[in-house]
Amino acid sequence: MEIRDAEDGIAANPFGLALRARIAWQATQAAALIAAVYRVNANNGGGNATIYTVGGTYNLRKRTLFDFQIATARNSANANFGLNASSFGDTTSTDNPLPGHSQSGAYAGIQHLF
Repeated sequence: MEIRDAEDGIAANPFGLALRARIAWQATQAAALIAAVYRVNANNGGGNATIYTVGGTYNLRKRTLFDFQIATARNSANANFGLNASSFGDTTSTDNPLPGHSQSGAYAGIQHLF
């Protein structure tokens, strides 16, 4: 089992402070499981959010793999961070949840390296 944190686990961003923790387990040569927790604290009363995610990969061939991930974003009363790669803010333009609400999602895909 390998425990890793990205960039020492702490990163500055325009919203405040973000913390990350990630654990990866190579179950077999072909399969790996990954779990992570991300925490962001928005400045100026913007609230905070915690994102929990679990996923994995399975190597089908040397350059092709199947991947999946499920995640949930839990917001404080003032925050509306979502799972998509957008900032907090207007829920109409960002597709984020309403302030204080959560958002959950899943995806699965196949990746091939050319």
